[in-house]
Amino acid sequence: MKLWLAYVMCVGATTLKAQSISDTLWMNEVVKVENLSTDKQMQSGFTDIKYQQGKVLSEVLEEFSSVYVKSYGSGQLASLAVRGTSATQSEIQWNGIKLNSPALGQTDLSLFAVGMQDELRLIKTGYEGTIGGTLQLIDAAIDSGLAADVTLRGGSFKTFEFLGSLKYGKSKISGATRFSYLRAANDFLFRNTFKEGLPLERQTNAQVRLLSFMQQWNVKLNAANELSFYGWLNQAEREIPPIIGNADGHEHQEDYSLRLMANWKGDFKHLHTHFTSAYLQDRIRYQNPEALLDETTRTAAVRNAFHLTYALPFNLSINGTVNYDYEQAKVVAYQQLQHRHTVGLKLYADYYHPTGLKFHAGFREDLVGKQLSAFAPDLGVSFTKQWQQQQELAAGFKASRNFRFPTLNDLYWIPGGNPNLKQEKSWNGELDFRYSYQNYFSVSVSNFYVYVQDWIQWIPNGGMWQPVNFRRVFSRGVEVNLKACTADRHSPDRFMADFFASYTYAKATNLDAASKYDLSAGKQLIYVPEHSLTGGVALRYKRFYLRSINNMVSKLYTATDNSQFLKGYFIASLEIGKNIAIHRSEIGFSFRVKNIGNAYYQSVAQRPMPGRSFEGVIRFKML
Repeated sequence: MKLWLAYVMCVGATTLKAQSISDTLWMNEVVKVENLSTDKQMQSGFTDIKYQQGKVLSEVLEEFSSVYVKSYGSGQLASLAVRGTSATQSEIQWNGIKLNSPALGQTDLSLFAVGMQDELRLIKTGYEGTIGGTLQLIDAAIDSGLAADVTLRGGSFKTFEFLGSLKYGKSKISGATRFSYLRAANDFLFRNTFKEGLPLERQTNAQVRLLSFMQQWNVKLNAANELSFYGWLNQAEREIPPIIGNADGHEHQEDYSLRLMANWKGDFKHLHTHFTSAYLQDRIRYQNPEALLDETTRTAAVRNAFHLTYALPFNLSINGTVNYDYEQAKVVAYQQLQHRHTVGLKLYADYYHPTGLKFHAGFREDLVGKQLSAFAPDLGVSFTKQWQQQQELAAGFKASRNFRFPTLNDLYWIPGGNPNLKQEKSWNGELDFRYSYQNYFSVSVSNFYVYVQDWIQWIPNGGMWQPVNFRRVFSRGVEVNLKACTADRHSPDRFMADFFASYTYAKATNLDAASKYDLSAGKQLIYVPEHSLTGGVALRYKRFYLRSINNMVSKLYTATDNSQFLKGYFIASLEIGKNIAIHRSEIGFSFRVKNIGNAYYQSVAQRPMPGRSFEGVIRFKML
């Protein structure tokens, strides 16, 4: 079956959960869950981006944030969803612009190399109108001077990764050039659960090659105005391995992406303006010799957003965003070019009282073609109390209504597309508590609720698959997060111990049955673990370091009536390394054992994941 159709049915119709270490409450200007960043104020033994450069985004998300990513295998399709919502209900943003495919509605995280951006932010559900979560890829402003960064990584399964970046600036003009390359055979051993005795077999037809290049320019016109320009090219060639139980397969896919962006920022006393315009183009060629398929899909989008913030007296600010998007897709299954226009408005106000009390209120509404979205209000309040700039106690509550329109695949796929689909609508609520002591200790507890109406689901109908609005889904749960550090993490010669742990309980259930034979009502959604736990310890002394990272995921149901499931798994990794300072430069060496216990597991049924593996890394940084 063609990959696009399989992707829609198997991924777009399912749900999974993701969560992260709570860093600040939602009321901050940017709602952070956890950051992976080059910013020294944010770095720790886990979030310093230098330890992750060159890896693919799907792998890194699971490591630094305890996210559950639904992966079809090493180097294969990987998707993100948050707190029991679907992958199409979450957004991947690049400098504030949505990257989700107009046809499919989601983004393949395995095609992104970490280090091509300066910062990653994973944000909770209900942010700026999204039903699910938001993952932001952010390019930071560039200072004057010259800086170079190179990472080389090699390891098991003929894996080789390279990432290089060069940043430069003088006077009012600065720029950055980034390049990454990944090659892997992915010919690891796995247990064949379809054969007696569960023999070990080697995965075939799984080679991956990924190239990425990005150029950034920043121009400071004057003290109040700044222009930025970005060009980003991605190219990937992937063999698609057969599922367990199939003797052989020769599927192949080529992905090509072009992303162009222009950005203007203006600061005028009490008024801050921000305008972004982007052009996004994607091309996918899928080949399956056994099925005599060789088809190319092309999508394009022009996305524009104008944001304005005005600071009023008495700590009150008014914020507004107007956006216009044009999307089009040329897919063989559509039989003709399909396109649509979207105009959107966001308007909200924030009030801050010197006592630490904050209020937030606003709404969002879109016009997609001739269809008006549901009215989506957003309301919240939080309180922060500090003692002698050492201790902080914070609590917050937020409630919002959100929506999502059907994708072009949902509407126009032939056979099966349903042009009469309704938009999905949700109510999101969250209650947060957090206590922190300086930068040494913090603990947070979050209680969340997501109720979705008119959930879009692809189901069999008379011999074909068709999307319908028939589900109400209710997801609720608790997140508990703990972070601790023994000493100043920015002094490299002192002993430092960094610890984090994050636990999530997520109960995501379908409230409706499609028919009297449907036993899914009241059952946990497929590919949504009820329990997930991530923890790690990082020790450092005299620029030597030791990091241990552990991930636990409970069983994953693969049948809607919960009669079938994948076993839960525990993955532990250990890394030892040394950073050497030479004047203003740094050279780092490290060695890692991944999946120490050699666990054979699956994140998606019949799609094996690698067992124990090894990698060595050399990093060079010049300032």
